[in-house]
Amino acid sequence: MMVISSKHINLLLGIFVLLGCSRGTQMPVHIPQASDSLYTAKAALQIYGTQPDRALMLIDSAQIVGNINVYQADFLRAKVYTNSLESQQLEKAIALCENLLQHDSTNTENLSCIKRRSDVLDVMMDACRKKKDEEHWLQCAIERAELSRRQGMGTEALRMEAEIGAVTAYLGRQEEGLAKLEQAIRTLDSGAPSIDRMDAGIVARKRRIAVLDQAGRYPEIIPDAQAIINKLEDYTAHPEVYAEDSFRLPAQSSDRTRYCRFYTAQAWAYLALAYSRLTPPNLAETRKYVRLFEESDFGQTYSGRQLIAPAWKSLGRWDKVLAIDEEVEKRLGTDTLRFEYATILKDKADAASAHGHYKEALTYMERHTRLLQQLNVQRLETQAQEYAARYYAMEQEQALREAKASSERKDAIIVITVLLLVIITVFSSRAAQQRRDIGLKNRTLVRMINELSDVRDASKSHNAPPDIHLFESIDQTIREERLYANALLQRQDIVDRFGINRHALNNLLAAFAGGPSFTAYINGMRLDEAMRLLQEMPNFSISEIAEAVGFSPANFREQFKRQYGMTPTEYRQNL
Repeated sequence: MMVISSKHINLLLGIFVLLGCSRGTQMPVHIPQASDSLYTAKAALQIYGTQPDRALMLIDSAQIVGNINVYQADFLRAKVYTNSLESQQLEKAIALCENLLQHDSTNTENLSCIKRRSDVLDVMMDACRKKKDEEHWLQCAIERAELSRRQGMGTEALRMEAEIGAVTAYLGRQEEGLAKLEQAIRTLDSGAPSIDRMDAGIVARKRRIAVLDQAGRYPEIIPDAQAIINKLEDYTAHPEVYAEDSFRLPAQSSDRTRYCRFYTAQAWAYLALAYSRLTPPNLAETRKYVRLFEESDFGQTYSGRQLIAPAWKSLGRWDKVLAIDEEVEKRLGTDTLRFEYATILKDKADAASAHGHYKEALTYMERHTRLLQQLNVQRLETQAQEYAARYYAMEQEQALREAKASSERKDAIIVITVLLLVIITVFSSRAAQQRRDIGLKNRTLVRMINELSDVRDASKSHNAPPDIHLFESIDQTIREERLYANALLQRQDIVDRFGINRHALNNLLAAFAGGPSFTAYINGMRLDEAMRLLQEMPNFSISEIAEAVGFSPANFREQFKRQYGMTPTEYRQNL
């Protein structure tokens, strides 16, 4: 009996996926075997520019049969999506790259992880550049430059400095960005000749040419484009002078020859554009470089024909321009909600106007204007959604920070409250103990005083004891008629009221009020009443209560604290 292993099952699943994806295409498909994951990656990358669907199919099948892991598959998919000019595909590439940057394989300090992170940033930077997402492009370039420096790759760091300069210019700081580009180019040109420095210098000059084109500074484009041509001619004539240190250029000499021809053709296109936009335009030089470009291999490609189209417009060759537009229109198909299609409409309007067909030109121009308005609204809505998403993320982050801070504050308050309660409990216990001790001493003292008073009373039996009924009458009258509320109340007022002398009143106070002091006796009544008002009349202020019982505010505070060990305000706060 034949045993089917999980490896065979995975392989069969991969074959079924391939057959399903390729049905109807009639395209022969290579089925990767378990040992050729490197072949799968290379095969996918070799065709992703011209056959993206097939490249994605190869990646899916390789992942299913286990030739590549999820990380490798997502990295290859991101490269495929980045090659597209469609916004949705570029967004997919950026999303995949953002996930890859969170992966463990790109978040450790060893060199292999730094290399993987750099590769992901390269892909994400390319996608952001095509999507015109300058903010993320700048973030990627800054991190990529730092990683290059950590790896000791000075030329790569300079290449990224050029990227930073370009995106800085696109973000509105044009002079700052151009200065940064100039510094990167000057540094790359000043070192010993090498293939890597040459390549980085060419890319930096291309970035500066793009910025100058956007700014309309066409005379400055010419020396940069000519410098690219001169550098490539020098390398072609003296390849032995250039150190073989680049991982970016093709390894085969024939491929490097194509590399030189490719960049030379691009430089011719830049020169044709610059000369055609001069004031006045130099049409002789424009024709010269257009002819050179048209004769090149790159000039026969779709990308090349798009690159040279502005020069054809300046020369008035609308047959060439419309032929290029027709090819672009075929590639767009029904997807006409694109800036590329708006450009086609503008070209058709200009071509019709150049041939005297003004009514047709007006129709195309109206369509061009409407489409631009629609695209701008769409672009603004997309930007608004992106800003809203960023704002929401920032808002969530701020909410988390505030929640954390609030939790920390609550914890601190709880700790402080517990400490205060412990302190209050300790001091309250000590205060209560002190009060008990004082009370015990006072009771002992009173008992001693009473005993001494009894002895004195016995020894002075010829003196009549004070009349308790008279004292009660005096005390009741003062309380009921609130005589104590009079701040000017004097001892003589009571003496006159009840027809007794000062000595008799002093004896009554000494016998029944705890001492002969009239002031202490009256203040005791006032404090008792004040205590009641503090408890029952929360709307009365401290000053109002003081005046109601016959105290001045300052004296009330002093007497209350002396009697009860706290101020009236403290007492009210602790009710």
